[in-house]
Parts: sequence; C-alpha cells; structure tokens
Amino acid sequence: MSVILPLVLGSAILSVRGKRILLFGYLAYFWAVVDDAPVFFDSVLTWPQVTRFHPFLPRILMNVVIHLATAGFMYLTMLEAIRGTRVRLRNATRIITLTSLSFVIAYAQNIPLVIIQNVVNSSWFAFDFVEKIVSVLLFSFAVMEALNLKTDLVRAGSEGGILTMSRNGTVGS
Repeated sequence: MSVILPLVLGSAILSVRGKRILLFGYLAYFWAVVDDAPVFFDSVLTWPQVTRFHPFLPRILMNVVIHLATAGFMYLTMLEAIRGTRVRLRNATRIITLTSLSFVIAYAQNIPLVIIQNVVNSSWFAFDFVEKIVSVLLFSFAVMEALNLKTDLVRAGSEGGILTMSRNGTVGS
C-alpha cells in the first residue's frame, strides 16, 4: 500500500492536470526510488514462499522490470518533450547522452565497483540522496534541451516566416 498510494495519487494528479512530461518523468523516477532501500521493491518477490525453487531469480527479474520501467518512462518523457518537432531522438545526441547518464546515475549504487560499494556501505542514505538529485538534475537538463528544440524550431520559422506554433505547443507550417 505504501508503494501503490503514491504511484496512483501522483499519476492521477499529473494526468488530470495534463502535465504529460512531468507524469512520465515522475513515473521514471518513481521506480528508481522504490527499487533501493528503504523500500526494496525489487525484493517483493523474494519472500520464502516465492523463492523456494530459486533463491535469487525473482529478484533479478524484478530488477530488470524496474530498470526497464525507468528507461521506458525516460524515453516517453523525451518523446513527449520533442513532440511537435520534426527532430527524432536518434538525431539528438545531447539529449540521449544526458538521459542515459541520468539513468546510470539513478542506479549508481548498483554499479559493482569497489569504490562505489564502499561508499554505499559506509553512508548509503547520503549516497542515495546525492545520486538521485544529480540524476534528476541531468534529466531536467535533457528535458530542457528537448524543449529548446521546439523553441529553436519556432525561432527559425519566425525568421523565415514559414512555421507557426499553436497554443498546445505544436509546430506547423
């Protein structure tokens, strides 16, 4: 219940308000936050009743699902941010780089480097807090970069007099 309530409530509020970029960003980071301590949502399937046949396979499966959910919602956020432009994500290297880096940093405590694991073991909460803040900042920069594509496109259109921007933010000719 402590995981479902914030998920449903946050999603409902952002959906009703029509803030799709914020909704997808919220859903991306929701999974990154509940994956780690103190919630350990990736361990929800590792109760003894579930793991009697295989001790760690359900946890690995949940980790893959949670990581895919984060990556998928980050992708949807970027698609929503560039919607209305003719630019494709594969052509926006700065956006892809910032988004990928924010994904890696969001799950930095899972990186099996000794130096990272030592920091996690000595001060998990501080490391987790800093990694999520840095990740959100990088992801925000990626979203701003994607939204700037619209602004640049509109600015270029106004100089040439061929493009217009509608009230909902889409660009047309």
